[in-house]
Amino acid sequence: MKQLNVQSASSNNKAPRPDQTKCKLKFDYAPSSDNVDLNLLILLHGLGDTSKPFARLASKLKLPQTATLAVQAPEPVPYMEDSYQWFPSFDVMTGHLLTSSDPRRMKGLMRTRELITELLKHLIDDCHFQPPNIFLFGFSQGATVALDVALLSDIRNLGGVVSISGYLLEEHTSLSKQDVGYDGYILVTQGEKDPVVGSKADAEKQFQVIQKFCSATAKTSQVFITNKGHTMASSEGEWRVIHTFFSDYMPRRNLQLESMADTYLVNPS
Repeated sequence: MKQLNVQSASSNNKAPRPDQTKCKLKFDYAPSSDNVDLNLLILLHGLGDTSKPFARLASKLKLPQTATLAVQAPEPVPYMEDSYQWFPSFDVMTGHLLTSSDPRRMKGLMRTRELITELLKHLIDDCHFQPPNIFLFGFSQGATVALDVALLSDIRNLGGVVSISGYLLEEHTSLSKQDVGYDGYILVTQGEKDPVVGSKADAEKQFQVIQKFCSATAKTSQVFITNKGHTMASSEGEWRVIHTFFSDYMPRRNLQLESMADTYLVNPS
């Protein structure tokens, strides 16, 4: 179960801006539109994309009391201009997709985990975001990274993950969860006609792998979207599910109450 961290309510609502020189990954940061940087949403794009579209998406979300950070994957996709990947997905010589028997996939993902962890430590130590107030949002390959970081990185108490059409790698099935497992919140949205993930039964099996790394009290959900393939969230129904997740699980400060004397903040940790 999550512990509670009690602290005096602060009059400083702005988080220090992340310093690009403190980490190797490139990112686009934006403070909260309501000038209260309580939460941080980190957005991770899919294979072959850049951080720019997700930075634009972040500005449209306008989540209350939430700053955003769109991160660009570290590796250029070979022979493709302005395209990036979080870990190798295909053989550059043959063009064939890499399988679970090829060590390059997991090695690349572990390198990315280290880079994301470096970024997270800067955000926590220098920008003063509390781990339970940091949420990850990823699409496809970016969703795989988001899940891997939340479930297996050294930072054990991140707030939550929204995964759009993404799961852990097949290689993860041989690993064991750390301690009692991840105790936060996970939402996976999945197209019913996704040719990359496969059938609904395939998707449900992959969701069970995610749950394997969670504690008994973690909140996990998988939502299937009708008439959707392997694409980013676009329908009103899917976005309603996502916004409901954020509304239910992202912390909020009552600024009016905090203006009263002898008020304290209580954060899960």
